[in-house]
Amino acid sequence: MRKIEVFKLGILGIMSALLLTGCKKDDSDEMEAQEMRLLQQYLVDNNITQAPTASGLYYIPIREGTGISPDEGTFIEIHYVGEMIDGTVFTTSYQETAETNGISDTKFLYGPARLQLGYIGVAGLNEGIQLMKVGGKAMIILPSSLAMGGYVSGSVPAYSTLIYTVELLEAFDDPEKYEQEKIWDYLKEGAFENVDSTESGLYYIRDSIGTGEFFVDGNEVKVFYTGKFLDGRVFDSNVGGEVFSLTLPSAYIIDGWNEGIKLMRNGEKGTLIIPYHLGYGQDGRYDQYGRVLIPPFMTLVFDLEAELKE
Repeated sequence: MRKIEVFKLGILGIMSALLLTGCKKDDSDEMEAQEMRLLQQYLVDNNITQAPTASGLYYIPIREGTGISPDEGTFIEIHYVGEMIDGTVFTTSYQETAETNGISDTKFLYGPARLQLGYIGVAGLNEGIQLMKVGGKAMIILPSSLAMGGYVSGSVPAYSTLIYTVELLEAFDDPEKYEQEKIWDYLKEGAFENVDSTESGLYYIRDSIGTGEFFVDGNEVKVFYTGKFLDGRVFDSNVGGEVFSLTLPSAYIIDGWNEGIKLMRNGEKGTLIIPYHLGYGQDGRYDQYGRVLIPPFMTLVFDLEAELKE
């Protein structure tokens, strides 16, 4: 797994690429007035009678949750669909929804989005999600003052009301504890044999035993790998493609690989379970457009096949 420099943003996922490419309109008064007319018409057409909050957002519960309500600073995992007021879907965490609406992006990480309340770039979502409980689902209507404001952002025009349908899957204040419990559950449910662990928190599941001695610093190693999360989502793989070669130890791979490959022998196959502090840490990993590749505090699972380079 190549180690790519973290591109830190407070946006943390939703609409990040759009925000980075936006430009602002200056004919604001008429555009804001038109936005308000369209919003009021939408509320009438959809029989929405809820009063807005003090900030101006509309919160419409679809399913009441039974878990905790998150506060600012809480980490959350959500599914979401973002639409404009005319029904055009511009962002979603569901791959099928993205494909159906012609906005699928092979570089986008679909599936539950991990975010921290207070640091979501679409400001109104920080407020709206705090009105939810875990297990709940809601529609959150954000006037542009709580969303993109006077900026054109990709397919989203300036002064656009945005409508998010959000399902709150998880909420937790201690992401390190949360991830460790998920690792233990993963190991328990898998009932794996031949599991090694290290003081650093790394786990290695040996699928087949290689030959010779364990790899050591200075060895040149060829690796085929598939990188996944604990929920099974694949985020990277070179299987069927070009082999990845490295000399141990390498500054260009994550710490979990430098440690974990030395638990293997020539020709061996196995799985590394790498806690966040040996992977991409508390910040995660982003591409040059600010899109999330690895969420913060994320455990990584790598299926590996390693050989000495001849």
